[in-house]
Amino acid sequence: MSQLPNEPMSQMFGRRTEEGLAHWLIGSLENCVPQALYLKYRPRTFDEIEGQEHIRTTLKNAIALGRIAHAYLFTGPRGTGKTTTARVLAKAVNCLSNHADKPCNACAVCQAINEDRMLDLIEIDAASNTSVEDVRDLRDKVDFRPGEARYKVYVIDEVHMLSNAAFNALLKTLEEPPPHVIFILATTDPQKIPATVLSRVQRFDFRRLTLPEIVARLSDIARKENLKVEPAALELIARHATGAMRDAISLLDQLMSYGSDEITLAQVQGLLGAASSHIVSELVAHLAARHNAQGLALIAQAVDNGADPRQLARDIVEYLRGVLLVQSGCSDALTLTAEALDEMRQRAAQISAHQLVRAIRLFNQAAFELRASAHPTLPLEIAWIEALMEETPAPMPAPSNATPAMSASKPPAPVAPSSRTSPPPPAPSPARASAPPPPPDPAAMPSAVAGDLTLPVVQSQWTNILARVKQSNRNAEALLRSAAEPIGVEGDVIVLGFQYQVHAEKFEKEKKWKETVERALGQIFQRPCRVKCVLTPERAKRKAVEQDPLIQAAMSQGGQITGIHEG
Repeated sequence: MSQLPNEPMSQMFGRRTEEGLAHWLIGSLENCVPQALYLKYRPRTFDEIEGQEHIRTTLKNAIALGRIAHAYLFTGPRGTGKTTTARVLAKAVNCLSNHADKPCNACAVCQAINEDRMLDLIEIDAASNTSVEDVRDLRDKVDFRPGEARYKVYVIDEVHMLSNAAFNALLKTLEEPPPHVIFILATTDPQKIPATVLSRVQRFDFRRLTLPEIVARLSDIARKENLKVEPAALELIARHATGAMRDAISLLDQLMSYGSDEITLAQVQGLLGAASSHIVSELVAHLAARHNAQGLALIAQAVDNGADPRQLARDIVEYLRGVLLVQSGCSDALTLTAEALDEMRQRAAQISAHQLVRAIRLFNQAAFELRASAHPTLPLEIAWIEALMEETPAPMPAPSNATPAMSASKPPAPVAPSSRTSPPPPAPSPARASAPPPPPDPAAMPSAVAGDLTLPVVQSQWTNILARVKQSNRNAEALLRSAAEPIGVEGDVIVLGFQYQVHAEKFEKEKKWKETVERALGQIFQRPCRVKCVLTPERAKRKAVEQDPLIQAAMSQGGQITGIHEG
């Protein structure tokens, strides 16, 4: 095998020095390897940072006045410029220019940071360096002075991922770092950061970018890349980014690989799996006209044509939100064409605010449920049907034992207890004042429980009792519905029969559950009631039989109890 020559690089390449060759190789590789658009057009000055005027103005004034803090905290949603602002701030505090407007991006320090070769700018991913040992290693290196810059800047991204022990290890260094060190912490979840850390930093909250800001930035990038993009396509990209500039630029970068001379709205819809605005507006029109079958057919058609059900649900929510804003007189908050705004005004006049709010909640919930749905469109179809059912009044069914005479004597609207014609005396006022007033609920049918408290009356009101219990305690209602039933009445004591001993014991232990049930009984029957838990007669007989030694011996040999006969 031949051996490499031992001559120095400077002799092998003539006038090129080793350092010059290294820079030449780096530049050649940068020119050969394509760079992502969000990196290629990353802001390099404070003025280029979009949408964060309050932050860039504060930082520029602090640098001009020489009031540089030792620790900063940048919080906000993803893609809003936290790490980019941290890099610009690192350049500004180390810039060698004498001008007030820093960074200059011309001095050696600024160029080194732009080319990612500045050793005094240390970016740490806290998501993969969460342990206390990682922070201790960082703390040991902090005391070393910077090599070529004025400040050594540590940018810790996703800092909320650090463990409690790591935060405690960072506290003292974060509070009193060496004069040549600046910490910049970035996070998307500031609620997870301890208060002891928050009190040691200057906090800046980054906001989501608006639709016009994202569209303007995308238009500028498309112009520099000599790329033709339809305005409607840019707007859809910006809407899909939901305020994250990086997501919007990444999506534009992906569309550039489509292979077409112009990016159209149809291409963006095909990539996102989004339905056209015409389909969404037509769906809302069917919702306003209460056309159930036509709406379901249109949803199926959109999905069959390639629309993503989750994206379709989000598009419907966005459109209904616009209709709600128009109906509330806040149309200025929308960036729409005159035709789209007129169409929303028509829908706002056709749909009530109650139905709009209901539909928005249903389709928003469907968008979440579609992630784990066994059927690709079922949550969306259920949301559609429920949104149409909302306007139809749904009265509670009358109890089975209510006679026509009772129904005729019932007043048309709820009245005070003193005006009732039923004979049972009302409960004492102190007891009624102690119980929290329930929300208006047609489940309470006081005229149907007139007379003595008997088992048939309790059984007929069992559904209403469970409905009142559910308002205060869903767990108690679930247990009663699945494992208990009223089996007897002993004066003011209602006996509940449980199928299994474990359920009866659990209900007896939960005092709040019993209090909730007794309060619901008192509200419906207008008298103090107590609850007693027992096993159902069938279950009690079976348990007594199972405890018989002879039966136990038979069951140990594989026998089973198939029935219990008296005598």
